[in-house]
Amino acid sequence: MVKSLRFLLILPLLSSGIADAQEKITLNGYLSDMFTVYHIPDQWLWENSLHNRLNFNLYPTDWLSGSLQLRSRVIAGNTIRKFPGYTEGLNGDMGWLDLSFVSDGNLGDSAGYALTTAVDRLWLQFTFGNLEVKAGRQRINWGQTIVWNPNDIFNSYSYFEVDYPERPGSDAIRLQYYTGNASAIELAVKIDSADRITAAGYFRFNTLGFDIQMLGGVYQEEDLFLGTGWSGNLGPTAFRGELSYFRDLEQFKDTTGYFMASVGFDYTFSNSLWIQVEGLYSSFAKDLDVYSFLQFYSGTLDVKNLGFTEWSFFSSLSYPLTPLLTGGFAAIYYPAWKGVYLGPSVDFSLNSNFDFSLIVQHFTAVFDNPSGGSSRENNTFGFLRFKWSF
Repeated sequence: MVKSLRFLLILPLLSSGIADAQEKITLNGYLSDMFTVYHIPDQWLWENSLHNRLNFNLYPTDWLSGSLQLRSRVIAGNTIRKFPGYTEGLNGDMGWLDLSFVSDGNLGDSAGYALTTAVDRLWLQFTFGNLEVKAGRQRINWGQTIVWNPNDIFNSYSYFEVDYPERPGSDAIRLQYYTGNASAIELAVKIDSADRITAAGYFRFNTLGFDIQMLGGVYQEEDLFLGTGWSGNLGPTAFRGELSYFRDLEQFKDTTGYFMASVGFDYTFSNSLWIQVEGLYSSFAKDLDVYSFLQFYSGTLDVKNLGFTEWSFFSSLSYPLTPLLTGGFAAIYYPAWKGVYLGPSVDFSLNSNFDFSLIVQHFTAVFDNPSGGSSRENNTFGFLRFKWSF
């Protein structure tokens, strides 16, 4: 484990020298350390994560580019011993190729450690005029709203993830043809770890000051998918939204399908105070059996379970208290659970390369249990992170 720590600390410095010597190769990334405390029912848990990211980008010619991006972590804490299958979850590569490695062990009687490295970007892009063809592990982001993205059928992610800003990638082939300054046609095909194919087409255009998108395809070989989304401004207020419809291909005549919608507004005041509201409706939530918030907090998320309850309502604000210090607060209301999420945060930038963050996540909700009763569950998570970008 000590050797791995030294490797994570030294590798960015060695790689920076290589990048400086190669004008057609660039390198950036970060090294962060995050300490986490979890207070879940009847338990206090902790872990520390040393996280290194390396992004190698290649530009051998004007028409060819490529990228290799690695995410490596050294995690230590009693969470590894308390949760059976914790390490297997770290090794849950959802791509067609398994490009992850995990090793673990014990630290005394109550704690453990895990070493994990994953390739979450590995692609080549060919550019011929207005046509771009990208093949490999990549991020395909068709979302327009900020918190929930019903249109994002390739790369769904959890809003509650605080230490993975890049989000997961897909093993896919993507064609993009730009028909104008604000319009494009895209085709994308993805294959996942279960050999299921997701394929869709996308058309984006601008009218009346709004970016509009139309989507359609097949999701995981199971559902017909249709969607639309938009982003623009109503006066000084940003207005965004996404609508998605899924219909089971095997029971096409016997079902009316499922509908999802997210709509949001955000506004920045003259004093730089930024406020945001967003709502989500998901008819998939009616079929979910949820007995604890932890079922979804730590689980693998896809577009169908973005909404834990049929209706969810979000609001947030952020304000630069000083040029270097920003405070924020977010809240989500889950009517069906009589529950809320509360998320205060503070970000401090020492300079352009070094950041400090303090984040708290508190969840409280009433859940039915298998015995027929119900009870309120409370969970509180705290995160303290230092991050150096290079």
